[in-house]
Amino acid sequence: MEERKTILVLRLEGPLQSWGENAKWDFRDSSTMPTKSGIVGLLGCAMGQERGSQVLVELAQSITVAIRADRPGAKFVDFQTVQGKPLKTADGGKRSNNTILSPHAYLQDACFTVFIDTTPEWQQRIISALENPRWCMYLGRKNCVPSRPILADRMEAADLMEALKEYPPAERAGKTMTYECEHPDSTAASIQRPDDLIGTNRQFQLRRVWRGSVERKEEQDVSD
Repeated sequence: MEERKTILVLRLEGPLQSWGENAKWDFRDSSTMPTKSGIVGLLGCAMGQERGSQVLVELAQSITVAIRADRPGAKFVDFQTVQGKPLKTADGGKRSNNTILSPHAYLQDACFTVFIDTTPEWQQRIISALENPRWCMYLGRKNCVPSRPILADRMEAADLMEALKEYPPAERAGKTMTYECEHPDSTAASIQRPDDLIGTNRQFQLRRVWRGSVERKEEQDVSD
């Protein structure tokens, strides 16, 4: 008989989301999918862990994730200004002006279903934190608040790929849903993402993931 495991299911849904992947200096980008580091940060808020905590590193190295874009959302850019007296350059010098334009990218009306595979001990810690969060959680940036509870469900599946194919989609999900699935035992992948936390001083390594799409089954019930 095929071994089954318990997979945690999170739902990341809200008016705005922003998952920085290559955000540097003035431009603050957003990936089209939640980053693993962003998910770890969200869980860290629920646990009450400060940035730089060793617990976050241990959490990142203890979970594997799959992310399905039930609704990918529409990207837009908000042009913000930053002022200072004076503003500094990267090397500590003074800028020629005291105002800079800082574009911030967001996803509107997106909904992602996240599947987490981890040990029973970490599962319980995650569940307890999400049910009784110590700090406010947000979807990538602090101004991106979720519109529903983060913890959606628990399900039995052989692996993450089966879970993302079988779990019911969100309301208004598209017929074709893209996904990214992490394979911890694989040495190959369709892409590599630089979002796997390995150090307390914001150190990351590349993470192998398979990217593809899955068709929504007509008989699947829409989940809450």
